[in-house]
Amino acid sequence: MAIVTSTNSIHPEAALTSNTKINNGSHILYVSSDPEKYIENAVVFISAGFKLNQIILFVDDPEIYSIILKRLTQLGYTEEQLGSIIFANHDEFYHTNDIFDSDRVFQTFENLIGPFLHKNVPIRHWGKVKWLKGQPDLLKKIKVYEIATDEYISKVNSFGVCAYDGMEMTASLHMEMMKYHQYIMSDTNFVTSSFYEKEKQAPSIRMEAKYEEKIINLQNQEFHYKHLLDVMPDAVFISYNESIVYGNRAFFKLLECEPKSLIGKKTLELAHSSFYKKMKASMNGLKDEDQPSPIEGKLVSFSGKSIDIEALSFPFVFQELSDTIITIVRDIKERKDNEKLEIRNGKLSIAGQLAASIAHEVRNPLTTIKGFLKLSQEGSLDLDVYSIIDEEIARIETIASELLVLGKPLSTTLKEADVGKILRNICTLMQSQANMENVSIQLTEMEKNLFILCNEDQIKQVFINIIKNAIEAMEAGGKIRIKAFREFDEVIIEIVDDGKGIPDHIKNKLGEPFYSTKEKGTGLGMMVCYNIIEQHEGQIEFNSTEGQGTTFTIKLPLV
Repeated sequence: MAIVTSTNSIHPEAALTSNTKINNGSHILYVSSDPEKYIENAVVFISAGFKLNQIILFVDDPEIYSIILKRLTQLGYTEEQLGSIIFANHDEFYHTNDIFDSDRVFQTFENLIGPFLHKNVPIRHWGKVKWLKGQPDLLKKIKVYEIATDEYISKVNSFGVCAYDGMEMTASLHMEMMKYHQYIMSDTNFVTSSFYEKEKQAPSIRMEAKYEEKIINLQNQEFHYKHLLDVMPDAVFISYNESIVYGNRAFFKLLECEPKSLIGKKTLELAHSSFYKKMKASMNGLKDEDQPSPIEGKLVSFSGKSIDIEALSFPFVFQELSDTIITIVRDIKERKDNEKLEIRNGKLSIAGQLAASIAHEVRNPLTTIKGFLKLSQEGSLDLDVYSIIDEEIARIETIASELLVLGKPLSTTLKEADVGKILRNICTLMQSQANMENVSIQLTEMEKNLFILCNEDQIKQVFINIIKNAIEAMEAGGKIRIKAFREFDEVIIEIVDDGKGIPDHIKNKLGEPFYSTKEKGTGLGMMVCYNIIEQHEGQIEFNSTEGQGTTFTIKLPLV
């Protein structure tokens, strides 16, 4: 990014295009999908700082920074110049070993550049944003940080680039970040953000008119959103009056068609029959939503193939059309397949770990039956034992049928089911393992007619996983108390154990896939449980005190 004046206006010819000028106090969102171009742009960014004798703060991965330093050395920059760069490891800067704490990250940022503000020297900073995966409310946390950073940059009159990995950044995060950055940048293009929620003074009246013209007349401008959208890895389309007026290359590739086949087509014609109502409701409700949320469903390609997608829509201005909608579509087939595989693997893993206790439980009634048959053959049995044998066989059948649930393939079919009946069946299945660990499972409160709409196999899997974790948490034995009751329009299930509790420093890791505090985990992580309950429009909460036990609360909507 070559500097053209000493007032810290920039001419970002490598990362953006030609003749684009912005001033200090500007906040740029950079979403990269090409690692090589990312490095090239970072090199030009730092080179520009050297040419203007600016203070440079660079936050990134040490390995990437090492490559950048080699490139700068090849360009002829001295060790003294390279040593003047303030570098911070982004793992330490963003504290990626813990949940994203916007206040702590912002304080780290302020501490780094604060000492240089009194020197009256322009500051430019570049940060490759990184976070701990699997944590809840990530969008909200990063939003708070970016808002604070935007206000701070404007106040101290610095110039900053917030860089994100386009392959890891969700569509909802991408669209939300556009509201808090004045400019949007890809590996090859640069535009002003029409979503930016705070006006800033433009460099000049001439440039302001130029930017307005570019935003309104997208077809005739050199820098316009089509270029930016076309290089996005996610599919994007723009609709007006429910008809498609634009699509990027990824969108046509996803639907396996040529542009002329889609332009003018009704958006709802692309939806799978199971997704039609949900998609229509989402688009109709855009004006009423302060924060649009992504929805999952299926589209149908021109070849007739069903595609699992996640879609996020926003109101948009396209050319001279005001009431338009921009929709980002992400193919989530791989994610769906992985979720199914994780759940299936979890079931198989639990089945393996339960094998010993199940064998022990089945052997008891078999021994009884075998003994009675032996006595009967010898003619020394006077009692009528057929009813006892029948009870023992019924118990074997119950255990076997519940065990088979673990190996059944997943079904997306939702049916009415009684939570009380499900819990009683699960307790029957798990009691054998609980007995071996000197643990008692008690149904302390169970209201009648607690019907929910669910995939029964998946809900059973959640209960099995939580109860099994509770059993393993009580090394010296104890009690597991289970109750289910109605609260307004929800059924509340509480599973309470007397175990050792969850240490405070690892509570946040329960959202990570297949994370376990035990040496021998179940193989099914809490993230899968959270996903199952979320798909059923419910919630999982937990309260744990180290040394006293844990309470898991599951909330599901009643039919």
